[in-house]
Amino acid sequence: MFEPILINYHENPAFSVGVPVDQPRFFAELDLTNLGVPGSVKKLAIYQHQKNKTSHPYRTTFATQVAGLDLEADSLEQLAEAVGSTLRALVRYERLPKYIFQVKRKAWPIYHLPDQLLARYPGGPVFSAADIASLRLWLAEHFKTVGRIRNRREMALYSLSQQDLRLYPPYCVLRIPDKSIADIPVFPALDSAGLRLIAAVQEKSLNTPFSYGTGIFTLWSRIGGQLIQEGSLEDIFDLTIRKLSGPAWEELQKSLEPQPHHLTYQRTLDGEQVRIFQPIFLYKRLYLTARVNRLGRTVLYLANDIRRLQKQVGKDLFSYGAIENIYDVEIYIDESNSATIL
Repeated sequence: MFEPILINYHENPAFSVGVPVDQPRFFAELDLTNLGVPGSVKKLAIYQHQKNKTSHPYRTTFATQVAGLDLEADSLEQLAEAVGSTLRALVRYERLPKYIFQVKRKAWPIYHLPDQLLARYPGGPVFSAADIASLRLWLAEHFKTVGRIRNRREMALYSLSQQDLRLYPPYCVLRIPDKSIADIPVFPALDSAGLRLIAAVQEKSLNTPFSYGTGIFTLWSRIGGQLIQEGSLEDIFDLTIRKLSGPAWEELQKSLEPQPHHLTYQRTLDGEQVRIFQPIFLYKRLYLTARVNRLGRTVLYLANDIRRLQKQVGKDLFSYGAIENIYDVEIYIDESNSATIL
């Protein structure tokens, strides 16, 4: 018999019986020592549900989610057993997975060993790399080669938080012009101080407070500096923020200062020539603008002045044929009743 995991339950003060808001009934703290894993889970959300039953008016159940798996039981004791069984199945190398990757309806763990990230799936080879960007690219290329997916976007990657055992998709990725270097995923991560953004470059992990999304600019600067130091990047403004979700971009804009300038250019969309206007924003000393790609994700360009921003957008759009010349991007100034294109 396995030793049971030790669980302490704490009442959630925001929970009220009969209130329709789906708040956890408890937050559970799990001691992982009996699993051979150092540390603990600080804030596993436990939900209480009332369900109809034929022989009784209501049936109370307790539910939680561990690494994307929905668990439900008729008592807290039974739920604790289900949580323990699930965690035992996930523990390898005396640790929980750092990441989970998913192909269609199946998912597999990725473990962070002292000198490498390691992943494997039944019947497949062992994959290892120094950082998650490289490992993600290798895994996606493998599944594409064997015909399980058609393009890399069909493989999903999540970070598993030991703080609450939830899976977190990337907040965004950082990309440099060198296509031989994989995009760097940036994940939200929960710790005792709150939400943070975390990314890994080679074997070095960098993180910063989320700060309503503006933490991405701090992380962008630090990662850009490291890439320049390593020789992977010449100009920090060639580092772009990509795959930002629509809601994340809307939230981030609340912390930005709109400028009276736009960038404008013409491109073909759905067979028609369309003039695009991209607003320019200021965050501290950074100018930035955004465009939405064909998948509905936002790309952010950053620079230290508007002319430099104009150049960065032109270079990127020209690189994949969206415009015919990098100088096709112009600055549009809208001041009260007059408008000028420079």
